[in-house]
Amino acid sequence: LLTSCKHFQRLIACIYQAQRPRHRLLLVRREISSFWPVQSSCRVIYRRSTTLFWSTTMASSLGAQQLTCSGAAHQRQRACHRPVPRVLAPSRILVQRSQSICAASKLEDVPLFSDSSSMLGGAPKSSSSASTAAAQKAGPAKVEDVPLNSELGLDYSALRDYLAAGDVRKADDETRALLIKMAGQGAVQRGWVYFTEVPPIPSADLQTVDQLWRAASSNRFGYSVQKEMWVQAGKRWPKFFKAIDWTQGENNVYRKWPAEFKYEYEAPKGHMPLTNALRGTQLFQAIMEHPAFAKSTNGTAGMSIDERSKLSGKDTLKF
Repeated sequence: LLTSCKHFQRLIACIYQAQRPRHRLLLVRREISSFWPVQSSCRVIYRRSTTLFWSTTMASSLGAQQLTCSGAAHQRQRACHRPVPRVLAPSRILVQRSQSICAASKLEDVPLFSDSSSMLGGAPKSSSSASTAAAQKAGPAKVEDVPLNSELGLDYSALRDYLAAGDVRKADDETRALLIKMAGQGAVQRGWVYFTEVPPIPSADLQTVDQLWRAASSNRFGYSVQKEMWVQAGKRWPKFFKAIDWTQGENNVYRKWPAEFKYEYEAPKGHMPLTNALRGTQLFQAIMEHPAFAKSTNGTAGMSIDERSKLSGKDTLKF
């Protein structure tokens, strides 16, 4: 909220323009929503900011009421002795943090709910460490450089060759066949995977398949890419399926498998690999929630922005 000093000054000014605390709160909410669109992902910021200004203005109003008389004289005194709003300049730390937020390329890369030490003068992270973390997240640059690790003794060379040759259709079929083999002998006899068979799959095997897809598609395809988009969609399946282009039309009708899907690297992000969701999303959810795709950097992988704010609120400064 402090990224723009002009908006902050307008917010302080509208607090003193209101005659009653209730009107004051409405003005604050309207002013916040004018330069910060209130969406589902911003509810916590919206709630904390309004609560902060509500508590500060109510404290000043109650203190003034105890020192002044009641009735018409009280109303005249409030109108005559209303304090003049001060122009509050943000501190150097807040200015540096706002500049870093504006310079960021994506909102997902910005730690909106970081530790309180960074807001109270802690040492900011260097750009070299950020670039190193981004390089580790990106993985190998070429599909041939991906190590074919497997705790089950499976061979992933066929999947690697299909992806290197650009044959996305055969690579998707091979991924589905490998997933059945990972699930065990029961899935092989059945011909499909049950969602309870996904958690026991070793993380090394799922990560190998995911890294092959990411390396071949320049980090556009893969289970981990789909996991990030699923979390960004609030774990709402209709919104997620529309984002990865698995549905079409105004009624969001599922594409017919296999003809209507796009087997090319130019397809929308997260379009591959395919997972059958016609009988329900339990299998897909089990894959998304597998420990193989949980980030171990900050322990907040798979959390929505509201869940991250609740976790960071334990260590932040309380007013």
